[in-house]
Amino acid sequence: MADQDFIVRNGGNSIGWFAAGALAVAVAIGLFLYADGYFEQDTVQMKIELPKVTIEGQ
Repeated sequence: MADQDFIVRNGGNSIGWFAAGALAVAVAIGLFLYADGYFEQDTVQMKIELPKVTIEGQ
C-alpha cells in the first residue's frame, strides 16, 4: 500500500470572529448607555403651540 498524503488546513472562520467582535462592541455600547441612564427615560414630553386663527365676519 502506498502512503497517502494528507493536507491539513487551519483556516478558521473569519466571519465568526467578525460577528463575535461586533456583538462584543454592541454589548459594550449598550452597557455604557444603560449605565448613563439612557434607557430610564419614562416619559416623552411634547408641546405643540398652534397659532390662534380668527376669522372675521363679512
